[in-house]
Amino acid sequence: MPKGKYDMAFATDGDILYLIGGSGHRKDLSKDIYTYHAKYDKWLKLRTEFTLEPQRMSTALYFAPQHRIYLFGGIGEFEPERSATRYVDYLLPDINYIDAKTKRGGTLGQNRHEGAKVAAASWNGKIYLFGGSIRHTDPSRGLGYLNTVHEFDPEDNSWRELPPMPETMETQGCIIENKLYTFGGYNGKSSAEIQVLNLQSQSWKSEGYLPRPLSGHVVVAWRQYAILIGDTRQTNYLAIYNTQTGVISEYRTNMKGHSRGACIIDDKLYVFGGLLFTEKNSTREALFELDLDFLDQGGL
Repeated sequence: MPKGKYDMAFATDGDILYLIGGSGHRKDLSKDIYTYHAKYDKWLKLRTEFTLEPQRMSTALYFAPQHRIYLFGGIGEFEPERSATRYVDYLLPDINYIDAKTKRGGTLGQNRHEGAKVAAASWNGKIYLFGGSIRHTDPSRGLGYLNTVHEFDPEDNSWRELPPMPETMETQGCIIENKLYTFGGYNGKSSAEIQVLNLQSQSWKSEGYLPRPLSGHVVVAWRQYAILIGDTRQTNYLAIYNTQTGVISEYRTNMKGHSRGACIIDDKLYVFGGLLFTEKNSTREALFELDLDFLDQGGL
């Protein structure tokens, strides 16, 4: 990666990875957008007339019907004129987008799922946002976590609220077939629960538990598999959940870090960025690649 980052937004259009915002090792916020071209193993800084606010903990998702990268939620900062606190956090209120073809961006309007570390997935022409937190951006609301689930239709910018998650938390998940899966999460403590929302029947049910509580992880979907990468404590953690059999396989890897990014391009898993709790509290610049063909051959 060009710079070590964590808590950044990321998405891929199937060919190019977009890396948006995030924090550096000095906890400074970024407004930069980088692209990684896997075919050529090359990073480029995206130059566009559209300027983002410096941000972290935002959520990006590629919406194929419109060839757009949508950007939801996250935290920005401002410096008050008179305050003992150097910076004050605030929740970013708008929906931003980047056109994957023209590389131009814009703002659509207000995001009704306002929060940080919100999870997102798309299915059947809609975008689903779930969970997250309001952090300490609003003293009147306190340090709160979200259990809300919203369906957003990018065609007409309409919103619909769905049945809430069973528990308020920052979580990660994905949609496979017609089911929204959440895996673990954090709301003051790490969770090991697997919860499933059937998007057709609009009902939640428990699917069991992970082998260990997870937080600070990321989840990507590939075929019938949900791939879980990283953990705040066991930073080299990798787990693969087969949604057809309910079997979870665990691995330890050389990919260390949490609050990182991951995506799949051409049946390869790319893992990038993240944070390590070391003496220097260092950010990660490494980009890892894992060919997922091993899943068709019975595992590692």
